[in-house]
Amino acid sequence: MNMYKLVLLTTIFLVSLISSKVNAQSPLPIHVGIKGGSNYSELPVTDGFSSKYAVGYFAGAMARFDFKRFYIQNELLYSEKSSKIEKSSLSTSKNAKWRSLEMPLLIGYKVIDLSTLNVRVFGGGVYSYVLDENISSLNQLKNSYNKFDKSNISYQVGAGVEMWKFTIDFTYQGGLNNVSKEFNSKVNSFNIGVGYFIF
Repeated sequence: MNMYKLVLLTTIFLVSLISSKVNAQSPLPIHVGIKGGSNYSELPVTDGFSSKYAVGYFAGAMARFDFKRFYIQNELLYSEKSSKIEKSSLSTSKNAKWRSLEMPLLIGYKVIDLSTLNVRVFGGGVYSYVLDENISSLNQLKNSYNKFDKSNISYQVGAGVEMWKFTIDFTYQGGLNNVSKEFNSKVNSFNIGVGYFIF
């Protein structure tokens, strides 16, 4: 048996052991689930352009560790965002779109914590890695905008409701750094997410 197979089998064994110990506890301190929803984003622009919010979507997985009323939640999401860009002197507009992997790390508090219902508030940071974008296809912005930076940091605050294993979250996400070194712009978005904890 080679080293790679040994490492793989050991990892599977350890995960199974941890899962069995977690499942033996009640209530479970660790929860894993899926999540998806829509975002409403704006990419502010200058130089004779204006921007408006446009609809996008996201989907992925989430994991939560509970500590009494507090919790830490980590997510891995595939996100597509869009912003409507207009030339001030023209009536035409185009949607600028970009796709990214987003990794929120959130700390939350359960304001109401019942066995089948909780109401939560939370906040934290989000790391985004841009997979592709079509901003540079907007010819009038090409010279001033150029390309997205691959890595971006933002913050997120929000509130949510959880009933049994289903969740619904309302969040605001604001950029902390410009999306390009050549363009002074931070992305803002409002998100609505629906999730389901598998365990």
